[in-house]
Amino acid sequence: MSATPFPYSPNFVEKTRQDFVISLKRIANGQVQQRVREIWNSEVLPAVSRGRGTAPQHWREVAAPLARTLLYRQWAVFTHHSQTMMWQAVEDTARRLEPVANRRYAAVRRGPTRGSLELEPSQSVPRPIGNTEIHRQPQGYAGQSASEDIAPGLRYHGATMIYSVGKGRTHAATDGRGQLLIDEIVKRRPRFKPRRILDLGCGIGLHAQPIALTFPEAEYHAIDVAPGLLRYAHLLAEDRGVAIHFHQCDAADTKFAAASFDLVISNILFHETSHEHLPRILRECRRLLAPDGLTLHADVATQPSRLGLDDQVMNAWQDLWNGEPFWSAFAEYDMRAQLIAAGFSAERVFAEHVRSGGGVSYVFGAG
Repeated sequence: MSATPFPYSPNFVEKTRQDFVISLKRIANGQVQQRVREIWNSEVLPAVSRGRGTAPQHWREVAAPLARTLLYRQWAVFTHHSQTMMWQAVEDTARRLEPVANRRYAAVRRGPTRGSLELEPSQSVPRPIGNTEIHRQPQGYAGQSASEDIAPGLRYHGATMIYSVGKGRTHAATDGRGQLLIDEIVKRRPRFKPRRILDLGCGIGLHAQPIALTFPEAEYHAIDVAPGLLRYAHLLAEDRGVAIHFHQCDAADTKFAAASFDLVISNILFHETSHEHLPRILRECRRLLAPDGLTLHADVATQPSRLGLDDQVMNAWQDLWNGEPFWSAFAEYDMRAQLIAAGFSAERVFAEHVRSGGGVSYVFGAG
């Protein structure tokens, strides 16, 4: 462990710009979005219901009339521009810190290390990760093909300190994002002591570190398809003295032995997963899970069962214009049914909404 862990810290000018973007996002996700909900309830919904002779049942039925309102268009512009400004502000910090991060990463690679990093140059990056700038992150999660590129991880780290905070989920900017998973594991298995843990779509591993520390006797493996995120995750884990073994591989085809993990988890993976990949990942979870093991996943709580049609329309806008290509599709999945179809017994599966960190998360799994 380094004397001082790698500090992702904007300087005064950068932080001032980033704090301004956070303020804009709080306005967009707060009072501006609330005004859209108000005009929906006072004008759009009554007009659509009169015109149809019945209340609408699906967001696609009301997307066009809501989108024609000035308030909706203002919200869309506000949201889009605040996202653009976020990445511009983050880029200044990422470029300044990249030489420092590269030096620290090179030192980590020379070892010795507590954990490990295995990259696979032949690993293909599946859609949408490979061909989409998720969240509109410049160059996407996978970044450039340049050797030892760590910039995607720096950009992603910077965005975590703005994006979720702007949605009122301050805990997501810190290691606290893993606490929800820890709480859910302990709630479902109070005396659970997993021997091997697999973390799917780990990104830069911020949520993984507190989980690894909670189960210090477990062998912790974490996977992702994006090499730049994994390099940065390895740097952060080693600098903070947390033993995590990172691997570049697809969550739908991990190559690990069957029944080799007691705990299989993910954090905000499935809403960025294609229709073709989602059932494959769940089947892989089933294959990897040891008898009496637990698989548990936390994701965005955008399901129609808890959102009005107005919010569903705004989420569908995110699909098209804000780098969230599968947000609405994921929201409509019955994850209990998906888990059962993947081979888990109906008696073991669960899917529910859980309050955490000032917001709500969708938690599902089997165990």
